[in-house]
Amino acid sequence: MTERTKRKAPAGKPTNDLVLSAYTASNDDVFPHILSLYVKPGSTIADVTYGRGVFWRNVPPDCFEVLATDIATGTDCRRLPYEDATIDCVVFDPPYMHTPGGTAHVNHQNYEGYYRNNESSSRKKYHEAVLDLYFSAAAESYRVLKEDGIYIVKCQDEVCANQQRFTHVEIMNELSGKGFIAEDLFVVVRRGRPGVSRMLRQAHARKNHSYFLVFIKRLGKRRWKGLDDRLTTTASESQPAVIGQQQTVLFP
Repeated sequence: MTERTKRKAPAGKPTNDLVLSAYTASNDDVFPHILSLYVKPGSTIADVTYGRGVFWRNVPPDCFEVLATDIATGTDCRRLPYEDATIDCVVFDPPYMHTPGGTAHVNHQNYEGYYRNNESSSRKKYHEAVLDLYFSAAAESYRVLKEDGIYIVKCQDEVCANQQRFTHVEIMNELSGKGFIAEDLFVVVRRGRPGVSRMLRQAHARKNHSYFLVFIKRLGKRRWKGLDDRLTTTASESQPAVIGQQQTVLFP
């Protein structure tokens, strides 16, 4: 008679408290979840388009060493003041649309004013200028990131000159050929219903979502397996997240 092998119980604990790929929320709601999944507590993070620091509103200030810069502080995202391979994570969130002279896409002018980085010059215009900024900043971020460093990019697709431009696809294709591994994608759907005044004819779906793209600077072939020491989300809003022996509320 063959002796039956005792079935091993799988490791880990059952949970519904997972980081998801899509949220109807604001950037500051989603951004901490991304950090919890990809950036180890105590890491040095260069937010090179910091602006008013909206992303960080729900991140406790002692979780990371944040290097906050943008064009208003005199730091161009394409010429960062950091040594090669010294940064654990770079965060990049430029304007999604180029508005030379402030006349085009006037309804989206708040992007430029809010993030304070539309002064970065480019010989190109409109969508090509947007891509030029994304690609140039990515090359500089690659330089300053450590091996296995995380690059978090915010973007939004747009219709330019009545042509669909899937910005997130263009960025992923370009960066994947420049040494980055496209590791994850988060969809942020805006609350409320967008509107527009004096529309004669609608030709394309109105964009009401944006993306966080997560890339890894990987020199080897090993795959991402997650963090051993990570900020943890909790199912209960009253239960704090645990960072080592220190308790702090990460997702209030």
